[in-house]
Amino acid sequence: MWRKTILRTFAAYVDQGMLPNRFPDQGEKPEYNTIDATLWYFHAIDQVVNATHDGALVRELYPVLQDIIAWHVRGTRYNIHVDRDGLLSGGDPTVQLTWMDAKVDDWVWDARTGKPVEINALWIHALRILARLRAAARR
Repeated sequence: MWRKTILRTFAAYVDQGMLPNRFPDQGEKPEYNTIDATLWYFHAIDQVVNATHDGALVRELYPVLQDIIAWHVRGTRYNIHVDRDGLLSGGDPTVQLTWMDAKVDDWVWDARTGKPVEINALWIHALRILARLRAAARR
């Protein structure tokens, strides 16, 4: 199934707990400047697993998901980290990190640093997915 191939391919590009939001042309490095793409990855995996009941896929990708959460807890690029209140915080005024941020040339005119509500909804959703997949990963 091509959806599983895509999920496996993206797993290979996880770096410091983040998925790239842009794959440049051949020979260039991927760009890792997104706070939400990695969290949407949990949702995509959950949707495919719910549709296919593929335990092998869960066992294969579960360690990647654990690593992503661990990086977010200890902190990764652009000051993305879990704050004392358990919410995901992040941001750098020079980089657009959410799908709603806007950047023109070098100017981020709508930098949404801190704890955007939709990011934390995705964060909590990712944690719940990880907890739910835990049992399947052990089978």
